[in-house]
Amino acid sequence: MYDKYPIVLAVAAFIRDAKGRILIIKKSLNEQIDPGLWTVPGGKVMPEEPIVSALKREVNEEVGLLIDTFSWIGEDVFTSNDRFFHAQHFLCEKVKITPIKLEKNLTEYKWVLKNEVERFQFPPKIKKRLLNLL
Repeated sequence: MYDKYPIVLAVAAFIRDAKGRILIIKKSLNEQIDPGLWTVPGGKVMPEEPIVSALKREVNEEVGLLIDTFSWIGEDVFTSNDRFFHAQHFLCEKVKITPIKLEKNLTEYKWVLKNEVERFQFPPKIKKRLLNLL
C-alpha cells in the first residue's frame, strides 16, 4: 500500500548576500522537475543522509558555494511526475561568496531583490517564499 504514496525528501536553499539579494537559478528545459523555471539551489536528500548534509551538498553541487550559517524557515509539499516532494526550506546568509559555478543542468543565475521577482517564472511556492524573505 505504501508504494502508492512515494515521497521524496528535498531541500531548498534561499541564499541571501550582504546586499539583501537572493540567489536564483534557471533549470534547463531537459529537467524532469520544473523544466525552464527559475528556482533556488536544492535537491533530493539521499537515503540515510542528514538533511543539513544534503543542503550543503546540493548547494555546492549546483552553484559551487559553501554554506556556513543557515536556519530552517519552513517547508513545502508539491507533486511532480506522480511523486510527492516534501522540501525543507533554509535561509542561508553567511555563505562564502565565490564565483558561481553552475551545474550542467542549470542555464543561468541571478541575484535578485524583491522588485525584480516578477520578471522571472518560478514554481508558485518558491515565488511566495522569495517575496516573504525579500
